[in-house]
Amino acid sequence: MSEHEHQHGHGKHGGHEEHGSHDKHEHGGHGHGHGGHEHGYNADSLHNNDLLYAPVYRQVIEWLAIASGAQAMEAGSGAGGFTVLLAEAVGADGRVTALDANERLLGAAQESVEKTGLGSRVRYATGDLAALPFPDGAFDLAWSSRTVHHLADQVGALRELARVLRPGGRLALREGGMRPFFLPDDVGIGAPGLNDRLHAAHAAWFGANVRGEGATRYPHGWLHALREAGLRDVGVRTFLLEATAPFTDAQVKYMSRQLKRWAEDGPRRAYISDEDAAALTALTDPASGHYVFGRDDLHLLETVSIYVGTR
Repeated sequence: MSEHEHQHGHGKHGGHEEHGSHDKHEHGGHGHGHGGHEHGYNADSLHNNDLLYAPVYRQVIEWLAIASGAQAMEAGSGAGGFTVLLAEAVGADGRVTALDANERLLGAAQESVEKTGLGSRVRYATGDLAALPFPDGAFDLAWSSRTVHHLADQVGALRELARVLRPGGRLALREGGMRPFFLPDDVGIGAPGLNDRLHAAHAAWFGANVRGEGATRYPHGWLHALREAGLRDVGVRTFLLEATAPFTDAQVKYMSRQLKRWAEDGPRRAYISDEDAAALTALTDPASGHYVFGRDDLHLLETVSIYVGTR
């Protein structure tokens, strides 16, 4: 599946650019790598993503209706924002196992959890999503956010996630969804359509740098992939992230990062024109007359798709 699909939710794999921690691809989410996070993300950006997505995450938790006492596993813990919500949901008799390939990020997740007083409900493991260090049938729920699309064998990773589920256990996968839109079509500098061009640049960059050489093509969507992994009762629900001015600090930081990286990050810079790079620099400079976050007409829209299947 492609990242382009990941972002738009059809055709293949979504997020979490900022995927989660990792830059979690950036899209904002969690986890990239093999249980880890996306290229270029760090704990600070992941913490910011946790603040940004908190309202959506709570809706997802409510929809999943996790039973008290459940055993849950999170493949790609990021900075721990969703880990905390899982720990709340499983209750005092439940347990959450947070796994990440990046020990530094796993430490950040543990720090987030400990601040809530829920540390006794969570244990931590370093490992690879492609070969989970858990026995068959260990969990009632496996959760993974914008991590699987980073792997060369995505269906193999889904089979591995299914393996550690008990009969009747569920896999909940955050992939797909629509990438963030928030700029008016004409921002008054450069050619109109900048947001659309950045999405096209992202699709090209993702194909070359994330789903590039060595990746196994998978010409199907996530619903098909979950079924191929042996799961039943496969379905999806999409949640909306929406905001208008005045924005929170977390929302401004997120949108600013979405723009700045194309002008400041070398590998991404090659995918946009000089004119667009100059426009992005002006739009993100508070001293510029074109500073975009001083406007009252920005409208942040993004969707988060959760694919679910039962073993």
